[in-house]
Amino acid sequence: MAENNQNGCLTVGEGVKLTGNFVVPDIASISGTIEGELTAREILVGSTGVVKGKVTADVVDVRGEIHENLTSRKSLFIRSTGKVIGSVQYAEIEIEKGGDLQGSLQKNDNGYSAA
Repeated sequence: MAENNQNGCLTVGEGVKLTGNFVVPDIASISGTIEGELTAREILVGSTGVVKGKVTADVVDVRGEIHENLTSRKSLFIRSTGKVIGSVQYAEIEIEKGGDLQGSLQKNDNGYSAA
């Protein structure tokens, strides 16, 4: 059995529901539901994933749903199946055809390149 380095990562499987505040040093991969605050370096919301609360990360990739407050310090990707509803702050944004974004948008000018 191959070992993957999962140190500093959070994986929430489909059907799993977590409530609370979560600080993840590296990647948070969400296929279930999180209600509360989620902070990570990178957040990947799968097609079955739902996050309700305050979300903060350098990179956010949404195939499922994020509700309430979203801050992406570098890149925000809303895929064709993705849905974001609420207050959104971003440095760079990409929305695929079919992606849904509803709410207020604010572009962050942090004085650094997101490249």
